[in-house]
Amino acid sequence: MKSSKDSFICLTVFLITLTGCDELSRFSYENYNCQPKLSSLHEIRVNQPKPGAFANILYAKDQSKAEITSLTKTQIIIESKSLRLIVDRQTGFTQVFKDNIYESVSCVIDKFKM
Repeated sequence: MKSSKDSFICLTVFLITLTGCDELSRFSYENYNCQPKLSSLHEIRVNQPKPGAFANILYAKDQSKAEITSLTKTQIIIESKSLRLIVDRQTGFTQVFKDNIYESVSCVIDKFKM
């Protein structure tokens, strides 16, 4: 009787721990819809928010991919040959370094996690 009670307690603690774990998700994305001025940056799509994954960058007339080089709870750094984006994950404020252009743009954040 005592071992079944212990097993029940262990199972309950395990389930509570598992449901409280934020890192276990099957699918997540982050989109940043921006209001550009100089750089023509319109949207940043991050389908797999993890270092080494690629983000889709949409401009007014074209699109490209860039690698996520750094990811924290508050910031994403995305880089390619001629582009560096520093995105604040809480406010959406984005610093754009593209070729010889520096621009800071405000972006609206759309996040989903399942």
